[in-house]
Amino acid sequence: MKIEVRVPLFAEGATKIKIRQWLAEVGDQIKAGDNLVEAMTDKISINIEAPKSGILIEKLVEEDDTVLVDQVIAILSDEKEN
Repeated sequence: MKIEVRVPLFAEGATKIKIRQWLAEVGDQIKAGDNLVEAMTDKISINIEAPKSGILIEKLVEEDDTVLVDQVIAILSDEKEN
């Protein structure tokens, strides 16, 4: 099963955020709650966490990309498929 990693609503009224750094690589085993991405606006910095455990199989955005709230930025594969 594929698991989508989405940009969370991180502040009221916020619509976009810039990807600063990936903290995981494709192929890494990820646990629910692990930090995958560090992102920032001109005012705040946040970490985007894995919603569930699995293996990071695809990054859909690059560092320095600006992404929207609720945008899918990565795909995890459920461990049961591997």
